[in-house]
Amino acid sequence: MRSFVLNIIIALTWTLLSGEVSVRELAVGFLLGFVILAVFAGALGSRAYIQTASAAARFAGYFLRELLIANVQMAVFALRRHPPLHAQIVAVPLRISGDTALTLLAATLTLMPGTVVMGFSADRRTLYAHAIGLESAAAVRRSIRQLESRLLAVLPASAVAESRAVSESKKETP
Repeated sequence: MRSFVLNIIIALTWTLLSGEVSVRELAVGFLLGFVILAVFAGALGSRAYIQTASAAARFAGYFLRELLIANVQMAVFALRRHPPLHAQIVAVPLRISGDTALTLLAATLTLMPGTVVMGFSADRRTLYAHAIGLESAAAVRRSIRQLESRLLAVLPASAVAESRAVSESKKETP
């Protein structure tokens, strides 16, 4: 959090020193601050911030690419006379836990054309999803697990492990 605040301070300083207060100058200042924090990560203690921000950027790029591919696939399906939909409902065991993480995973999957998250199991360790367009249930599970892996890289490991430990202790108590 300290590194993010430092990045904001650098962005604001850049904006004020540039002589033009605008969103463009603020964005340039933010990118400049990010580069400074990346170059001096050891001295400023910003390694975790840089890794998380980089993982978030990779996740956003992956999501946008998958979203584009899914939209094109659904458009092709809509134009075909008899599209190979391969509709299926799958259960996917999850490694991710916690309300925020599960909500983010469900929202991301539901935004993808051709997939709808139907819900979670009572212990919140299994996601149920409806998907079209992939050949097999294994391919759907693999796709969801790949998205989950990328999301795990963005989320703080302590929060995911903490929420998993809390759910474990709830399960063990009678």
